[in-house]
Amino acid sequence: MDRDRLIEVGVGLISSVGAKALSLTSVARQAGVARATAYRMFGGRDALVSAIVQRELALVAVKVREWGADEPDIATRVHVRAVESLRYIRQHEALQYVLTREPEEIVGALVLSPDAKGPSLIDMIVDVTLPEIGEDEAALLYPDPRGAIELMIRIAYSCMLVPRGHLTDEQIADLTVRAVIRDSDSATIR
Repeated sequence: MDRDRLIEVGVGLISSVGAKALSLTSVARQAGVARATAYRMFGGRDALVSAIVQRELALVAVKVREWGADEPDIATRVHVRAVESLRYIRQHEALQYVLTREPEEIVGALVLSPDAKGPSLIDMIVDVTLPEIGEDEAALLYPDPRGAIELMIRIAYSCMLVPRGHLTDEQIADLTVRAVIRDSDSATIR
């Protein structure tokens, strides 16, 4: 049994029982390995959760690279990424379980207390997605690439935390483009 398989089992368990109930013992049981094996690989629950977060961040980086990659127009590329991000959030079973049954787990990762150590989830996502943005796109992002990506992530998380509203995903994407693309009035938005 490898580490990646145990992480996959952990994500599956979060999808069915939530983040609070996640333990190395439950992951080992579900994976069909000895509890000692899981503890040797991770040392504790916090390390497992960190590994799950790192896996999800790596997946997001791949998705950002894929979403809109074929779009030569930067505004359209950002629009596609915004729509696909919202779709991804809505279809992510583990995330949806936690959002509907344990929202404090997500809010705690997004909103850090003043004495918290380490980056927020938003900062971590910015850090993994920023390298996926091409120079052509970075040159058009307002106020700068990091700020634009942070705003896009904040918009996506706002929609994640409050899923029902008047705006469609397409409208949210249009507004996102207008907020983060320099001279978005002349940009082509589908």
